[in-house]
Amino acid sequence: MTNESPAEFILLAGFLGSGKTTLLRDWLALPEAADTAVIVNEAGQIDIDGAVIADSGPLPLAMLSNGCVCCSLTNDLVFTVQSLLESREKAGLPPFRRIILECSGLSRPGPILRSLGPLAPLGLRVRAIATCDAAQAEARAAHFDEFAAQIAAADVVVVTKLDQAEGEAATALAAGINPLAARIVEPDPARRALAAFTTPPGAALSTPGAAAPHPRIGVHLVEFLGDAGWDDRLDWMENLAAFAGERLLRMKGFLHPAEDDGAALLVQVVGTLFSPLSRMARTARTPEALVVIARDLTAQDLRSMAPDAPVRISRYADGARRASAA
Repeated sequence: MTNESPAEFILLAGFLGSGKTTLLRDWLALPEAADTAVIVNEAGQIDIDGAVIADSGPLPLAMLSNGCVCCSLTNDLVFTVQSLLESREKAGLPPFRRIILECSGLSRPGPILRSLGPLAPLGLRVRAIATCDAAQAEARAAHFDEFAAQIAAADVVVVTKLDQAEGEAATALAAGINPLAARIVEPDPARRALAAFTTPPGAALSTPGAAAPHPRIGVHLVEFLGDAGWDDRLDWMENLAAFAGERLLRMKGFLHPAEDDGAALLVQVVGTLFSPLSRMARTARTPEALVVIARDLTAQDLRSMAPDAPVRISRYADGARRASAA
């Protein structure tokens, strides 16, 4: 295989019946969706979603049936991605711009993305989109940890079913679980799909979050102290991934390089999968800080992980208010 690779691997998550397949079909109908491949994971033996997507028209489509990809099909997922790339190359076609994995409604994004380790040499840029049903979000959050894990892992949260309920409550709930995600509340299907699949990572990084409505999800602000060196920063993040494991749902923020060259490095972590650091211009919107979303871990737990580390850890909402008041 050549060194050419898809620009993106997009994980499309969302609880059962929240509109993932509809969102994907609306996207595939747009001209911007050219050079897209789709992998559909269905938890049951009948691949209904795959059949619906296939009905959208000719496109590279692969199915992962009879199992939740985050539990039992991770090797199949890697094999399927490799097969799609090889088939594309053998056909003499240009590389895919993106591969979209539509997960089953019960999947957790963290284990899926961690399973992609064997594909690291391809240099895929990974991001996650989650659908949030305006009519059912509060009930799902109250009873299913999978819902919170999906929202917490997302770069973009798309509020759906706006014909059935107002979007304010679902939007506030999503902001409380994941204040880092861009939130799309758009009733027009085409505009909603276009925004969902083209909103860049980092679009909502500085948006303060409301108090998290999910009792097991903690959102924490991590600030490095003045005597923290570059190795201290990297060591702390690596230690967090090892310490938290599957309890780490999301980490995002900025680091400032040791050399003061006016740049900031965007940190993107889903589960324990670290995306490559990307450079951005340093502005007031890129302060050196990390936001950590974790399940069943308090700020005190995070402090105890490395008690001598030169960091300050607080609740994210408090830190956002402090930054706003400065």
